[in-house]
Amino acid sequence: MRCSFLRRLPRHAFGFGLVAGSICLAAACSSSTNDSAAVPDTSAGTDAGTGAPDAPTSSTQDSSTSSPDGASSQDAATDADQPLTVATEVEPNGGTPATAVGTMVLPGTMNGTIDPANDADLFTIQLAPGEFWDWTATPKTADLAPHVIIFDTDPAGKNPNEAGFAAAGATAKVQHFVLSTGTFVVGVRDARNVPTATGKGGPTYGYALTGKRATPAPIAITFPATKMGKLASVGSVDLYTFTGTNGQGFDVSVRGASASSTIDSRLSIFDIPAKNVIGTNDDDGSTPDTRDTKLGSASPAPSTYMVIVENEGTDATDLSYEIQFSLR
Repeated sequence: MRCSFLRRLPRHAFGFGLVAGSICLAAACSSSTNDSAAVPDTSAGTDAGTGAPDAPTSSTQDSSTSSPDGASSQDAATDADQPLTVATEVEPNGGTPATAVGTMVLPGTMNGTIDPANDADLFTIQLAPGEFWDWTATPKTADLAPHVIIFDTDPAGKNPNEAGFAAAGATAKVQHFVLSTGTFVVGVRDARNVPTATGKGGPTYGYALTGKRATPAPIAITFPATKMGKLASVGSVDLYTFTGTNGQGFDVSVRGASASSTIDSRLSIFDIPAKNVIGTNDDDGSTPDTRDTKLGSASPAPSTYMVIVENEGTDATDLSYEIQFSLR
């Protein structure tokens, strides 16, 4: 199956979505998914799908719309007992100069401040394929509108960027299923400085960034099947799993649930036993707006696979989608 995928990222090869904002680290400059126009509607008081600041959560699917047959939602609960390494950022750590990047120990919490104005705090982390992480950035005051990004420092890496943001005073949440081994950077900014600096930042723009392992709880699929899903927020993921198709070719397709859906989907398939990413697609090439996705195989190898559905856009108005698992 590794060499037989017929449809892969016609727009971007492996990885990054179309964006305007970026964070650069040494020779690697990584565009950020969920970055372009990532300014929350502060008139609403919270970012859609995030609500007011709260404890870290890992719910990845709206249970009311998870599937037409009532399958369980993606409730990937974190382990409340895992010890957290608590640290405080030490400046400079924003990648200027390139060597000025902090280190974060996981699972853990990094306390920091977006100061001075337009500051970006960067921390290196090590992640392994098949891991599932919950990230939260909780503001210390209502001044900060947090934006979190996790990116692979290898420009040729197979890990797409993961990002999420929230309105001023609300908690930003990101879920990250790791597709390939790499050295990553997690960055924190004010969302109103993305993609263009607006001068936000200062000594009252404090945050607590927490990264915790989560246990995936994917919905099991038997081909053929059609499910309706809805991402909980722009930084959430939904997970599905299937075991083989008796050697029969298959396709997995994701499209907006209706014309009003604002999801810009990204689809990945991961071989669980082999801990290997099979493919990633963010544009199936069939629609003018390039928001739908598709991956498939003519001759899949027998194995157990994880299907990861994500969002690359910034509009959280309606993140509903339809996912089809079809045999050829």
